Amino acid sequence: MDANSLLAKPWLPGVELFHADFSGQAFGRHSHDAFAIGAIVHGVGGYQCRGQRYALPAGTLSLMNPEEPHTGHAESERVVYRMLYIEESRLPTLLGRKRLPEGFRELNPADDGQVAMRLARLADAFERSDALGLESELLGLLEQVFVRHGGLREARPARRDSGVTAALRDYLEAHYAEAVSLERLAGLVQRHPRHLIEAFRRAYGVPPHTYLLQRRVREAKRRLLQGQALAEVALELGFYDQAHFNGVFRRFTGVTPGRFRTLAQG
Repeated sequence: MDANSLLAKPWLPGVELFHADFSGQAFGRHSHDAFAIGAIVHGVGGYQCRGQRYALPAGTLSLMNPEEPHTGHAESERVVYRMLYIEESRLPTLLGRKRLPEGFRELNPADDGQVAMRLARLADAFERSDALGLESELLGLLEQVFVRHGGLREARPARRDSGVTAALRDYLEAHYAEAVSLERLAGLVQRHPRHLIEAFRRAYGVPPHTYLLQRRVREAKRRLLQGQALAEVALELGFYDQAHFNGVFRRFTGVTPGRFRTLAQG
């Protein structure tokens, strides 16, 4: 059994997401030129590192520093985990910090589910090629993991936005059906992405990506009430596919687009 995949985007260099689902496969002694941030989803994974042998059950994390030699194998019949690889050279740009993390001291700390959940959302964003969602999830994950486990201090509150968030909201209102990246939004208002997300959430209660999805759902309801086909609405409003449209619509309204239209016509 082998259902492994390695996800990467050309516009997001130095970042890869490995989804492992295997039985019997073993990884010989090796290292990565990147920080590794992983969560065991199912079964028990294992490796040898720092002179010890470790068994990692579901619910624990796997954290490694660049160039740290280790092996890898499945302790159980089947093991499933997600692992984010992030090159150290990318951290200054992504974290927006002058002082970088010290590195991970503990290899497999227990997880309260937050990191695993963020990795799952990151995987969804990778699959959908959703730039704004992917970049937003990535920044949130890195901030959380390096503050909790990498010696990074919590970020100071963002400074006053001087109208920046209002300008960003106006941009999202005007371009809600387009593919938007966090990098582009930050460039438009000359703010680091992390500061931008914090300021926007403080001003409007949700991050830019959530606001954009809410705007698309609002427009979707208007078009569905006018009789436009479900597939056309999904395509024209920038959803990855019909399933993505259904999931997002239900997330914000409690019903699927089809159910919404049926009830409106009844």
